[in-house]
Amino acid sequence: MIPLFLIWGSFLNVVAYRIVRGLSVVVPRSYCPHCKHTIAWYDNIPVISFLVLHGKCRSCKQPISWLYPLIEIITVISMCTLFSLVPSKFHFGYFIFFSALIVTIRTDLEKMLISRYVTLFLIPLGWLLSASALISIHGLIPISLSESILGTLIGYLLLYAIAKIFYWRTGKEGMGQGDLELLAFIGSFTGPFGCWITLLLSSTIGAIYGIGCIVLAKQKSTIKIPFGPFLALGAMLFVLYQDFFIKLLLHP
Repeated sequence: MIPLFLIWGSFLNVVAYRIVRGLSVVVPRSYCPHCKHTIAWYDNIPVISFLVLHGKCRSCKQPISWLYPLIEIITVISMCTLFSLVPSKFHFGYFIFFSALIVTIRTDLEKMLISRYVTLFLIPLGWLLSASALISIHGLIPISLSESILGTLIGYLLLYAIAKIFYWRTGKEGMGQGDLELLAFIGSFTGPFGCWITLLLSSTIGAIYGIGCIVLAKQKSTIKIPFGPFLALGAMLFVLYQDFFIKLLLHP
């Protein structure tokens, strides 16, 4: 499974890189963004090629983004954990969910942008997967259609309210439209409770990371940190350990 997930992680890298640039995710073949040289198959092996080439293009010697091996490793870890901890009947739905989240991690880290193709446009898919419970004994994700729709609305409105309050208090934009749409997308796959836990986890992890950056930088100036990766990480943690969170918070 690991080699397959590595290959899938490489594909998600391509999708993320091209989707925010308005490029086709199918053609042309992978190429160096600096010299435009087509990358040979042996230089395109996930993680291994990056290490062999010491993080540089074989042709022009310009550095290869560290995001490539990072996304490939995240894909392997998250997907292996998903297939190990989550019941098999939910693998299909959550595989799509995790894939979209991984793409948002890459695009937000690289460009501080989150594409609607992997958030807003996939919300109906969350509704469809949750509605599968209406026609079968087991749904493709463990929430009902009403929970999926409510999660979408709560996810968007919750961050919208927080963003407006922050702007009212500080006069600054603290959150982008992409973050609102991302939590709405997360809500369509996890429901209202999943939205709440995702926001709680992502805010906690993001705050710790932000404080660490300030301490290491030894300055108090404002640091721009993309929130999307933390929302994605919080959503993944909820999916993987939702039974724990449900027992911890709803059934003490």
